[in-house]
Amino acid sequence: MHRFSAAWLAAAMCVCAAGIGHAETRTVGAVDKVQAQVDAMQAGQTRALAAASALFFRDRCRSGRGARLQATLMDGTQLTLGENATLVIDEFVYDPFQPGTLSVRVPKGPFLFVGGHIEEQAGAKVNIHTPIGTLGVRGTTVWGGPIDGGYGVLVLSGEATVATRHGAVTLRQGQATMVFGRARPLSPRAWTADRTKRAVASISFATPAGR
Repeated sequence: MHRFSAAWLAAAMCVCAAGIGHAETRTVGAVDKVQAQVDAMQAGQTRALAAASALFFRDRCRSGRGARLQATLMDGTQLTLGENATLVIDEFVYDPFQPGTLSVRVPKGPFLFVGGHIEEQAGAKVNIHTPIGTLGVRGTTVWGGPIDGGYGVLVLSGEATVATRHGAVTLRQGQATMVFGRARPLSPRAWTADRTKRAVASISFATPAGR
């Protein structure tokens, strides 16, 4: 069960007034851990991210070669980036007493999304925007990213609908799809153990020496 201070909750409820002055400097979460170099850009300024760094609304987070980023938003949503990836939080509204909204953009690289409290609310809207289309998620742990010459989406728990310009498929736990070029998503199916292992490895942190 996630607990949040009154200050964090107030910030979360205010963040989503996108278009209201200074909304971009509102804190929406914090970094859990970082591997190698990960930066965040905000209003033309770039800063290096480290464990416990604040994550701001509309930060453009970018991971370098061999890098990883894991961050937790105020509602408990957890986001992990693999190397050479980009992440932007475009919309974040969290009020325990009202349906929330979360819109995440990952235009480049592999990611893992683990849903938080916003997903638990009836009427909430949670979307992940990727290079091939939009993922609508419900109670979900989902991986997405480039793999085997295409773009893959793998649902580890919950449910996700992958919608592109040419069609949509709904994936349930253990199911995945691939999108090649501008084609429609392939029918849901289980991936091989090897492909699943490589997908998970793309967002996994290196094991510290000596362990």
